[in-house]
Formats: sequence, structure tokens, C-alpha cells
Amino acid sequence: MAKFQVGDRAKVKDRPGWPGGYKIANWEGKIAEVKDDPKGYVIMLADKTGYRMAFPEDELDKI
Repeated sequence: MAKFQVGDRAKVKDRPGWPGGYKIANWEGKIAEVKDDPKGYVIMLADKTGYRMAFPEDELDKI
């Protein structure tokens, strides 16, 4: 079962050791789509930019 559902709020986890710092860490948004292919990915609509961004579910925290 998917960790997220459409409409859930999510926050991007930090990636320690990312060269130059992980600039989108802590961005928040709303899950717009849960992908079947590839499984385990979601599309998040970022509050800060309005962009639709794809993430593996493990890189997001529910808020």
C-alpha cells in the first residue's frame, strides 16, 4: 500500500552530505498524484514554486 494518498501534505527530507546542500530540503507541498509506474513515486505540488515534482515516497515525510 502506498504511504501517501492524493491530497496528503508532505515535506521533503534533507539529504546530508549533498554537495552544496540539498536546496529543496524542508519544502512542503500537496501530493497531486500517486504513481503506479514507477511504483513508490509520487508527484508533489510544491507550495514555494507551484511546480509538480516527482519523488520516491521514502524522500518525503507526511505533515
